Amino acid sequence: MQADRKLLLISLHDPFLDSDRVMPPIGIMSLQAYMPPSGIDSAIENDFDIDNIEKYSEYTHFAISCMTPQKVEAYKILHAIKSEFKDKTVIIGGPHAKYYIDDCIKEPFDYIIVGDGEFALKAVMEGKAPERILNIPISEEEMNALPVPYREPEFLKQYNFDIQGVNTSTILTAKGCPMKCAFCEDAGSKVRLYNPSNINMQIKDVLSAGFKGVMFFDDIFAISKKRVMDLFPVITKHDIFYRCFGHARSMDEGMAKMLSESGCIEIGFGAESGSQKILDVIDKRTKVEDNIKFIEICNKYKIKVKAFIILGLPGEDMSTIKQTRRFLDVLMSNRFTNKFGKEITNDFDITVYFPYKGTRVRDYMDKKDNHYDIFFTKDPDEMLGFYKGKGGSAEITVRTSGLSAEDIGKIQKDLILEYKKMVIS
Repeated sequence: MQADRKLLLISLHDPFLDSDRVMPPIGIMSLQAYMPPSGIDSAIENDFDIDNIEKYSEYTHFAISCMTPQKVEAYKILHAIKSEFKDKTVIIGGPHAKYYIDDCIKEPFDYIIVGDGEFALKAVMEGKAPERILNIPISEEEMNALPVPYREPEFLKQYNFDIQGVNTSTILTAKGCPMKCAFCEDAGSKVRLYNPSNINMQIKDVLSAGFKGVMFFDDIFAISKKRVMDLFPVITKHDIFYRCFGHARSMDEGMAKMLSESGCIEIGFGAESGSQKILDVIDKRTKVEDNIKFIEICNKYKIKVKAFIILGLPGEDMSTIKQTRRFLDVLMSNRFTNKFGKEITNDFDITVYFPYKGTRVRDYMDKKDNHYDIFFTKDPDEMLGFYKGKGGSAEITVRTSGLSAEDIGKIQKDLILEYKKMVIS
C-alpha cells in the first residue's frame, strides 16, 4: 500500500428513523477495527459535511456504506467529492450496492463492493483490486479471526438506545438467515456464526464503554436452542440485560427459560400478519397459532415481545386486515410484571411493504408476472424504499387487488393510533 493513502469510512444518516443516532453502524465499525491493523490509516465520519467538503481533503479514499433508503445522500456525497476533488477514490458497499448494483454502476463510483467489505476494501487501498465490482466473501473461520468491531466509548455514546430503561448497544452474533421468506432480500443467505470467544470479547467491549444492555441484532439469535445453549455460559457470566430476535417455530418453554435466565428482557419477532393466508403466500412457514404461542411463552418468563407487522403484503385485503387486528388484540391484551417489578405490555411496529430488488416478490413483479397479488403504483426506482419513516410515516408504492395504496396508508395510521394507546413500557 502506498503510504500516502488515507481512508474515510462514511456512515450515512437514517432518513427512516426519528433519530440518526440510535443503532451504531456495526458494518462500518467492523471495517474501522480491521483497517489500522492492516496498515491502513482510516477514520469514521457519521455526519458528513457536504457544505464544508474541503475539510476532507486529506483523505484519498472514501468508502460509503449504504442501505437503499440512504441512496440519495450517498449519491450526493459521491458527486460532491467528485466535483470538489478530481483525484479521490469513492467506494460504495452495503445492501444497496449488493441488490441495486445496476443503479450503482451508472454512478461514478470507482469501486462497488458486493457483500463482505474487509478484504475487498483492503485490496482497493493496497492498489490490488482486480476490477471495479468486487465480491470477496469471507468464510466463517476468517470472520472469527477478524478483530471485533471498533467500540471506542466516546463514539458509541453518540448513539442512544435503551431497553426498558437500560442503556444499550448492539452486537452481531451471526450473519445470514436460513429462512426463505418471499418478501425478504436476505432470504436463504448463508449463515455464519461468531464463536463464543468472539461474542465474549464483544460483550466486554460494550460493558467497558459504559453500557448495561445489549441488543443482539442478528436475525437468528434465538432460532436454534443449541445456539442459545452454546452462548448461555458466555452471556450469563456478564451482568447484562438484552434484547434479541426470535422465530415463532423455535420458541418453547426450554428456550424461553434459558433466554430469561441469561438476561433477556425483550424479544422481537416477525409476525408479519395475523392472516394465515398472507403467511402462506410469503412462505413464512409459521402459523398464526405459533405466533400467539410465542407471545404467551415469552411473557410467562417476563420477556416482553415486540411484534413486527407488515401491511400491504401480497393478497392483503380487508379480511386479512381484520385478522391482523385480532392478532394485535391478543398481543396487546396481556399485562405482566417485568424483571424490574414494573407492569408493562408487549409492543409492536407496523410498517408498509416495499418490494426490494433481490426478493422473490420483486423478481416476479419485474417480470410482469402476477404470481403475487401486489402491484406498484409508482416507479419504485424513484422512491427511497423504506418500510417506515420518521414519525411512523410510510412511503407507499404498492397496492393489491383488494386495497389501494391510499387504503393501506390509512389502515396503517389507524392501527398505530388505536393500538399504541395500549402500550405500557
